[in-house]
Amino acid sequence: MKTALIGFANNIHLHLDKLKCWSHSFQKFNPGSDVYLICANSTENEIEHCKQLGIIPIAVNVLQEDLGFINHKRLSHTYDFIKTCDHDLFIITDAFDVIFQNNPFTRLDTTNYDIFLGAEGINLGGEPWNFDTIKKNFPEYLDGCVLTPVVCSGVIAGKREALISLYTRMYELCENSQKGHNIIDQAALIVMLSLNEIPKVKLFQLNEHWTVHCAVAGPTNLFELWGFKNRILEQGFDIPYLEENQIKASGVLYDIVHQFNRIPEWNKALTSVYLNNE
Repeated sequence: MKTALIGFANNIHLHLDKLKCWSHSFQKFNPGSDVYLICANSTENEIEHCKQLGIIPIAVNVLQEDLGFINHKRLSHTYDFIKTCDHDLFIITDAFDVIFQNNPFTRLDTTNYDIFLGAEGINLGGEPWNFDTIKKNFPEYLDGCVLTPVVCSGVIAGKREALISLYTRMYELCENSQKGHNIIDQAALIVMLSLNEIPKVKLFQLNEHWTVHCAVAGPTNLFELWGFKNRILEQGFDIPYLEENQIKASGVLYDIVHQFNRIPEWNKALTSVYLNNE
Protein backbone atom coordinates (compact mmCIF):
# COMPACT_ATOMS: atom_id res chain seq x y z
CA MET A 1 0.00 0.00 0.00
CA LYS A 2 1.14 3.54 -0.76
CA THR A 3 1.16 5.49 2.51
CA ALA A 4 1.41 9.12 3.61
CA LEU A 5 1.35 11.40 6.64
CA ILE A 6 -0.80 14.55 6.56
CA GLY A 7 -0.76 17.52 8.92
CA PHE A 8 -2.26 21.00 8.94
CA ALA A 9 -0.65 24.16 10.28
CA ASN A 10 -0.66 27.93 10.25
CA ASN A 11 1.94 30.35 11.65
CA ILE A 12 4.52 27.84 10.48
CA HIS A 13 7.53 30.07 11.13
CA LEU A 14 6.80 29.90 14.87
CA HIS A 15 6.86 26.11 14.98
CA LEU A 16 9.75 24.89 12.82
CA ASP A 17 11.35 22.80 15.57
CA LYS A 18 8.03 21.10 16.27
CA LEU A 19 7.57 20.34 12.58
CA LYS A 20 11.09 18.93 12.45
CA CYS A 21 10.32 16.47 15.26
CA TRP A 22 7.03 15.50 13.63
CA SER A 23 8.33 14.98 10.11
CA HIS A 24 11.77 13.54 10.89
CA SER A 25 10.45 11.01 13.40
CA PHE A 26 7.94 9.80 10.82
CA GLN A 27 10.57 9.65 8.08
CA LYS A 28 12.89 7.69 10.37
CA PHE A 29 10.46 4.78 10.48
CA ASN A 30 8.76 5.33 7.09
CA PRO A 31 11.50 6.30 4.64
CA GLY A 32 9.36 5.52 1.61
CA SER A 33 6.26 7.46 2.69
CA ASP A 34 5.32 11.01 1.76
CA VAL A 35 4.88 13.76 4.36
CA TYR A 36 2.36 16.47 3.47
CA LEU A 37 1.63 19.63 5.41
CA ILE A 38 -1.43 21.66 4.49
CA CYS A 39 -0.09 25.17 5.04
CA ALA A 40 -2.71 27.78 5.87
CA ASN A 41 -1.98 31.35 4.76
CA SER A 42 1.71 30.56 4.49
CA THR A 43 4.52 32.75 3.19
CA GLU A 44 7.04 31.75 0.53
CA ASN A 45 9.67 31.51 3.25
CA GLU A 46 7.51 29.10 5.27
CA ILE A 47 6.93 26.96 2.21
CA GLU A 48 10.68 26.78 1.63
CA HIS A 49 11.31 25.81 5.26
CA CYS A 50 8.87 22.92 4.86
CA LYS A 51 10.71 21.67 1.80
CA GLN A 52 14.01 21.79 3.69
CA LEU A 53 12.46 19.50 6.33
CA GLY A 54 11.45 16.97 3.68
CA ILE A 55 7.81 18.04 3.89
CA ILE A 56 5.66 18.49 0.79
CA PRO A 57 3.76 21.77 1.42
CA ILE A 58 0.17 22.21 0.25
CA ALA A 59 -0.71 25.91 0.35
CA VAL A 60 -4.32 26.85 1.17
CA ASN A 61 -6.07 30.08 2.06
CA VAL A 62 -8.21 30.29 5.19
CA LEU A 63 -10.53 33.24 5.66
CA GLN A 64 -9.76 35.50 8.62
CA GLU A 65 -13.18 34.85 10.13
CA ASP A 66 -12.54 31.09 10.00
CA LEU A 67 -9.27 31.15 11.94
CA GLY A 68 -11.10 31.04 15.27
CA PHE A 69 -12.58 27.69 14.25
CA ILE A 70 -9.45 26.36 12.54
CA ASN A 71 -9.67 22.98 14.33
CA HIS A 72 -12.66 22.00 12.26
CA LYS A 73 -12.20 24.26 9.25
CA ARG A 74 -9.06 22.20 8.53
CA LEU A 75 -11.27 19.17 7.94
CA SER A 76 -12.55 20.43 4.59
CA HIS A 77 -9.05 21.30 3.39
CA THR A 78 -7.91 17.84 4.43
CA TYR A 79 -10.59 15.86 2.63
CA ASP A 80 -10.26 18.07 -0.44
CA PHE A 81 -6.55 17.27 -0.53
CA ILE A 82 -7.04 13.53 0.00
CA LYS A 83 -9.36 13.48 -3.02
CA THR A 84 -6.39 14.53 -5.17
CA CYS A 85 -4.06 11.79 -3.87
CA ASP A 86 -3.40 8.32 -5.20
CA HIS A 87 -2.25 6.96 -1.84
CA ASP A 88 -4.06 4.00 -0.28
CA LEU A 89 -3.51 4.61 3.41
CA PHE A 90 -3.02 7.80 5.41
CA ILE A 91 -2.29 8.87 8.93
CA ILE A 92 -3.52 12.38 9.73
CA THR A 93 -2.17 13.99 12.88
CA ASP A 94 -1.63 17.26 14.65
CA ALA A 95 1.73 18.54 13.52
CA PHE A 96 3.03 20.44 16.55
CA ASP A 97 2.79 17.81 19.30
CA VAL A 98 3.21 14.39 17.68
CA ILE A 99 6.32 12.22 17.59
CA PHE A 100 6.59 8.75 16.07
CA GLN A 101 8.51 5.98 17.83
CA ASN A 102 7.70 3.22 15.32
CA ASN A 103 6.04 2.75 11.95
CA PRO A 104 2.41 3.78 12.68
CA PHE A 105 1.07 1.61 9.85
CA THR A 106 2.44 -1.72 11.12
CA ARG A 107 -0.41 -2.42 13.56
CA LEU A 108 -3.18 -1.42 11.13
CA ASP A 109 -5.31 -4.40 10.11
CA THR A 110 -6.51 -3.10 6.75
CA THR A 111 -8.20 -6.40 5.92
CA ASN A 112 -10.85 -5.94 8.58
CA TYR A 113 -10.88 -2.18 9.25
CA ASP A 114 -10.99 1.07 7.29
CA ILE A 115 -10.58 3.69 10.06
CA PHE A 116 -8.23 3.61 13.04
CA LEU A 117 -8.57 5.70 16.22
CA GLY A 118 -6.75 5.80 19.54
CA ALA A 119 -8.78 5.69 22.75
CA GLU A 120 -7.56 7.94 25.56
CA GLY A 121 -8.24 5.37 28.28
CA ILE A 122 -11.37 6.98 29.74
CA ASN A 123 -15.07 7.38 28.93
CA LEU A 124 -16.63 10.76 28.24
CA GLY A 125 -18.41 10.90 31.58
CA GLY A 126 -15.06 10.87 33.36
CA GLU A 127 -13.30 13.51 31.26
CA PRO A 128 -14.46 17.08 32.02
CA TRP A 129 -12.95 18.89 29.02
CA ASN A 130 -14.48 16.70 26.30
CA PHE A 131 -17.73 16.49 28.27
CA ASP A 132 -17.88 20.28 28.23
CA THR A 133 -17.21 20.59 24.48
CA ILE A 134 -20.00 18.16 23.65
CA LYS A 135 -22.36 19.86 26.11
CA LYS A 136 -21.70 23.22 24.42
CA ASN A 137 -21.60 22.05 20.81
CA PHE A 138 -23.88 19.00 20.68
CA PRO A 139 -26.14 19.09 23.76
CA GLU A 140 -28.72 16.90 22.01
CA TYR A 141 -26.19 14.03 21.90
CA LEU A 142 -24.66 14.42 25.37
CA ASP A 143 -26.64 11.71 27.20
CA GLY A 144 -25.80 9.16 24.52
CA CYS A 145 -22.08 9.95 24.72
CA VAL A 146 -21.49 9.60 28.46
CA LEU A 147 -20.31 5.98 28.22
CA THR A 148 -18.52 6.46 24.90
CA PRO A 149 -14.72 6.14 24.98
CA VAL A 150 -12.94 9.46 24.49
CA VAL A 151 -11.09 9.39 21.18
CA CYS A 152 -8.79 12.08 19.90
CA SER A 153 -9.10 13.77 16.51
CA GLY A 154 -5.39 14.60 16.65
CA VAL A 155 -4.41 11.13 15.38
CA ILE A 156 -6.56 9.36 12.80
CA ALA A 157 -5.51 6.76 10.24
CA GLY A 158 -7.44 5.09 7.47
CA LYS A 159 -8.06 4.22 3.89
CA ARG A 160 -8.60 6.96 1.32
CA GLU A 161 -12.35 6.70 0.67
CA ALA A 162 -13.18 5.98 4.30
CA LEU A 163 -11.28 9.07 5.45
CA ILE A 164 -12.99 11.26 2.88
CA SER A 165 -16.38 10.06 4.18
CA LEU A 166 -15.35 10.44 7.82
CA TYR A 167 -13.97 13.96 7.43
CA THR A 168 -16.92 15.08 5.31
CA ARG A 169 -19.39 13.94 7.98
CA MET A 170 -17.31 15.43 10.82
CA TYR A 171 -17.20 18.76 9.00
CA GLU A 172 -20.95 18.67 8.40
CA LEU A 173 -21.61 18.02 12.08
CA CYS A 174 -19.26 20.83 13.12
CA GLU A 175 -20.83 23.35 10.78
CA ASN A 176 -24.31 22.52 12.08
CA SER A 177 -23.35 22.46 15.76
CA GLN A 178 -24.29 25.03 18.40
CA LYS A 179 -20.70 26.39 18.16
CA GLY A 180 -20.65 26.98 21.89
CA HIS A 181 -16.96 26.10 21.97
CA ASN A 182 -14.41 26.86 19.27
CA ILE A 183 -12.92 23.34 19.24
CA ILE A 184 -15.59 21.13 17.70
CA ASP A 185 -13.93 18.43 15.60
CA GLN A 186 -13.14 16.03 18.44
CA ALA A 187 -16.64 16.42 19.85
CA ALA A 188 -18.04 15.55 16.43
CA LEU A 189 -15.83 12.45 16.25
CA ILE A 190 -17.02 11.24 19.65
CA VAL A 191 -20.65 11.86 18.66
CA MET A 192 -20.14 9.83 15.49
CA LEU A 193 -18.61 6.99 17.49
CA SER A 194 -21.53 7.03 19.94
CA LEU A 195 -24.00 6.82 17.03
CA ASN A 196 -22.11 3.98 15.31
CA GLU A 197 -21.61 6.23 12.30
CA ILE A 198 -18.04 5.10 11.61
CA PRO A 199 -18.09 1.82 9.64
CA LYS A 200 -15.26 -0.68 10.10
CA VAL A 201 -13.51 1.34 12.78
CA LYS A 202 -10.71 -0.06 14.94
CA LEU A 203 -10.43 1.57 18.36
CA PHE A 204 -6.94 1.00 19.75
CA GLN A 205 -6.81 0.78 23.52
CA LEU A 206 -3.85 2.01 25.57
CA ASN A 207 -2.55 -1.53 26.06
CA GLU A 208 -2.33 -2.05 22.29
CA HIS A 209 0.46 0.54 22.11
CA TRP A 210 -0.56 2.29 18.90
CA THR A 211 -0.92 5.80 20.30
CA VAL A 212 -0.89 7.51 23.67
CA HIS A 213 -2.66 10.86 24.10
CA CYS A 214 -0.79 12.45 26.97
CA ALA A 215 -3.42 15.04 27.94
CA VAL A 216 -5.30 12.20 29.64
CA ALA A 217 -2.86 9.27 29.87
CA GLY A 218 0.29 11.25 30.68
CA PRO A 219 1.37 12.64 34.08
CA THR A 220 0.15 16.21 33.57
CA ASN A 221 -0.88 18.38 36.52
CA LEU A 222 -4.44 17.07 36.04
CA PHE A 223 -3.56 13.37 35.85
CA GLU A 224 -4.37 12.65 39.47
CA LEU A 225 -6.37 15.80 40.27
CA TRP A 226 -9.08 14.89 37.72
CA GLY A 227 -8.88 11.17 38.48
CA PHE A 228 -7.45 10.08 35.13
CA LYS A 229 -4.80 7.84 36.69
CA ASN A 230 -7.29 5.85 38.77
CA ARG A 231 -9.75 5.47 35.90
CA ILE A 232 -7.02 4.16 33.60
CA LEU A 233 -5.85 1.68 36.25
CA GLU A 234 -9.44 0.56 36.91
CA GLN A 235 -9.68 -0.51 33.26
CA GLY A 236 -6.61 -2.69 33.65
CA PHE A 237 -4.23 -0.50 31.65
CA ASP A 238 -0.69 0.19 32.77
CA ILE A 239 0.40 3.79 33.16
CA PRO A 240 2.69 5.13 30.40
CA TYR A 241 6.15 6.25 31.47
CA LEU A 242 9.36 7.77 30.13
CA GLU A 243 12.42 5.55 29.76
CA GLU A 244 15.56 6.38 27.77
CA ASN A 245 13.85 9.20 25.84
CA GLN A 246 10.96 6.95 24.84
CA ILE A 247 7.38 6.56 26.06
CA LYS A 248 6.39 3.03 27.00
CA ALA A 249 3.85 1.01 28.96
CA SER A 250 4.52 -2.50 30.22
CA GLY A 251 7.94 -2.33 28.58
CA VAL A 252 6.49 -1.77 25.10
CA LEU A 253 6.97 1.36 23.00
CA TYR A 254 3.99 3.35 21.76
CA ASP A 255 4.12 3.85 18.00
CA ILE A 256 2.81 7.41 18.34
CA VAL A 257 3.08 9.89 21.20
CA HIS A 258 0.64 12.81 21.10
CA GLN A 259 0.50 15.85 23.40
CA PHE A 260 3.87 15.04 24.99
CA ASN A 261 4.49 18.78 25.28
CA ARG A 262 1.98 18.88 28.16
CA ILE A 263 4.67 17.24 30.33
CA PRO A 264 7.92 19.29 30.37
CA GLU A 265 10.19 16.32 31.13
CA TRP A 266 8.68 14.25 28.31
CA ASN A 267 8.81 17.19 25.91
CA LYS A 268 12.49 17.77 26.58
CA ALA A 269 13.39 14.08 26.30
CA LEU A 270 11.49 13.27 23.11
CA THR A 271 12.40 16.40 21.19
CA SER A 272 16.08 16.14 22.13
CA VAL A 273 16.39 13.10 19.86
CA TYR A 274 15.64 15.26 16.83
CA LEU A 275 16.77 18.74 17.90
CA ASN A 276 20.12 17.88 19.53
CA ASN A 277 21.41 14.84 17.65
CA GLU A 278 20.82 15.66 13.99
